[in-house]
Amino acid sequence: MSYLNKHQWELVPQNLPIVKRSCPKCNEKTNYINSEKFRINANKNSIDIWLIYKCEKCKSTWNMTIYERIKPCNISKNEYNKFLSNDRDLVREYAFNSSIYNTNKAEVFLDDISYRLVQRKLEAYYIKENELVIEIICKYPIDLRVDKLLSDILEISRSKIKSMIEKGIVFVNDNKNSSNIKVRDGMEIHVLQVVDNIETLEGAI
Repeated sequence: MSYLNKHQWELVPQNLPIVKRSCPKCNEKTNYINSEKFRINANKNSIDIWLIYKCEKCKSTWNMTIYERIKPCNISKNEYNKFLSNDRDLVREYAFNSSIYNTNKAEVFLDDISYRLVQRKLEAYYIKENELVIEIICKYPIDLRVDKLLSDILEISRSKIKSMIEKGIVFVNDNKNSSNIKVRDGMEIHVLQVVDNIETLEGAI
């Protein structure tokens, strides 16, 4: 059994998804931007909680429903306080929650999400020799393919990355046909060290 270094890449979103919807003031479909603010409305013994979006052009607002006619006792005190303080982590959690958009029948776009890469070097044992292993941490959905990620981070052309995938030099877990796979949390990208410029790859990682 060989002792190899395992690399961990965490992708942290730098912006939030955009909603496309018809704006009553602009009389056309426009981009609605997340305001990163919640709105709470009391209605007798129940409350409504929304995440507020604003039209990119006229700034008119649209409230995306998070909770509707819910009793305050059915929400944890910790989460309720986060709604009151417009907690950024909670905003991000709901902003990337696909089921919320489905419930609101909202058209959401994830393809323009930029990300910050946090790299960590871990120590792990692997049976296979001559192999780099990159574990992906991605807590929020990002519309990003593996070949694009590797091209961006390693500064190697996408065509070359695709060629390496086709030759089995780069693959995801045990899937040898990884060219169309999108980045997801927990996946492991394997890079075999038979590639000629492996020193460049190791230096970039």
